[in-house]
Amino acid sequence: MLLGAIGADTCVVIGSVWIAVALGFWAGEGDLWPKTLGMAAASVFVLYVADLYQIWRHVGRRELVARLVPAAVAAAVLTAALGFAFPAFRLGRAAFAVTLGFTFAGLLGWRLAWIGVSQTDRLRRQVLVLGLGAAKQLADLQYTGSQPFTVLGFLDDAPDATDHMPARFRLLGKSRDLLSVVDELQPDLILVAMTDMRQAFPAEDLLECRLRGLAVEDWPTFYEKQTGKVLVTNLRPSWLIFSDGFVKTHFTEAVKRFADLVLASIGVLVTLPLMAIIAIAIKLDSRGPVLFRQRRVGQNGRIFVLNKFRSMTVDAEQSGAVWARANDPRITRVGRWLRLLRLDELPQFFNVVLGDMSFVGPRPERPEFVRALQQKIPYYMKRHAVKPGITGWAQVRYQYAASFEDSLEKVQYDLYYIKNLSLLLDLLIIISTIQVVLFARGSR
Repeated sequence: MLLGAIGADTCVVIGSVWIAVALGFWAGEGDLWPKTLGMAAASVFVLYVADLYQIWRHVGRRELVARLVPAAVAAAVLTAALGFAFPAFRLGRAAFAVTLGFTFAGLLGWRLAWIGVSQTDRLRRQVLVLGLGAAKQLADLQYTGSQPFTVLGFLDDAPDATDHMPARFRLLGKSRDLLSVVDELQPDLILVAMTDMRQAFPAEDLLECRLRGLAVEDWPTFYEKQTGKVLVTNLRPSWLIFSDGFVKTHFTEAVKRFADLVLASIGVLVTLPLMAIIAIAIKLDSRGPVLFRQRRVGQNGRIFVLNKFRSMTVDAEQSGAVWARANDPRITRVGRWLRLLRLDELPQFFNVVLGDMSFVGPRPERPEFVRALQQKIPYYMKRHAVKPGITGWAQVRYQYAASFEDSLEKVQYDLYYIKNLSLLLDLLIIISTIQVVLFARGSR
C-alpha cells in the first residue's frame, strides 16, 4: 500500500513536469530527467513527513485538503531550494509554476478518488475466519489495520461460540462447513485463528482451498501485516522458526555498519557547535555534569555505557531506577526542550562510532528493567539479537515506554524490525524519525 501510494505520487509529479514542457513552457538548461526526479523525490519526502502516506485513508475530504496544502507548499520550497543549490535540478519559472499546479491537482485528485472507492467493499479484502481466537482484535483492525478488509463471518465448533463474538460479526457454521461456505461467499482469504489446532482442524478442506488458489493465512501472520508488529502473546515458537524473515547476511551487516559510521561521523561534525551550546545551557540551568552516562543492555546482552545530555536533576534516582513519565517533575527546564526535540540523544553518535549501537535498532534498555521485563514478556530477550539504535521501528511507531504495557507493545515492534531487517526499512525509519522530531511526538 505504501509503495503503491509513493509510486502514484511519483507518476503524478513526473507527468506534471512533462505536461508543462509539452505545453511549451521552458524547462531550463540541461537534461529534464534530473529536474523531474529531484522534484519527485522532494515531493515524496515532504508528503511522507506530513503523514500523508499513513492517515489519508482515514480522514475526510476537508482534512485531506487541509493537510495537503501546506505539504505542497513545503515541497515547492524544498524543490526551489534544491534548484537554487544545484542548477541541474532547476526548472524554468513558468514551467515550475505550471508543474506545481498540475502536481497539486493530481495528488489531491487520486487521493479523493481513493477515499471514495475505499469506503465501499469493492476494494476491501473479503476475509473468512476459521476460529474465534482473534474476534475482538479483528473488530479493531478493520478500522486501524494497514490493509482494508471485511470480515464475512466465522466458523467455529464451540457450543457457546455466539457468546464470544462481537455483535457486528456473524457465525456462519462449523469448521466442517468450510468448503460450502467458501463456495457460497467466495472470500479472498481464509484466516485461521483457532484457539486449539489439535481439535477439528480441517486440514484437508484447507488444502483444497489452497489448491483452488485461495489465500490461507494464520492469525500471527495476518496481524503482523496489518499492524507492523509481531504478536508475542500466545505465539508458538514454531511460527518464529518457520516464518519468513530473521535473515541477516554478512553483506547487510557490513553495509549497515558502514552506513552507521558515515551517518554518525556526519552527525558529530554537523551538530558539534549545537552540542557545545547545549552543554553550556545545561551547566547554566542546573548543577551537575553535562553528560548523563548510564549502563544499558546491547547486542547479545552485552553491557555498555550510553551517553546522553543530562535532562534530569542529578538526584533524579536517589530511590532507584524508575520509569520516566509524562510531565516528569525530575526533568529540568533545558531538559524538557532537549527531550521534546530529541536533542538529548546527540551524544549517542559517539556510541555508534564505537560500535556499541547502530543508527537504527531497538532502543537499549537498562539492565534493571531488562531483568524484570524478561520474566513477564515472552521473547523479550530476542530483541537483543541486533545492535540497539538511536532510533528504531518501535520509537517511530509507538510512544515512549513508561510501563510494562508500553514495553510489551514496543517489543512487538522490535521483533518486527528484526524479522524484516533491511536497508530499505532502515531508510524508512530514518525518514519517519525526521517526522517524529518535527512534530515532537512521543517525548517525555
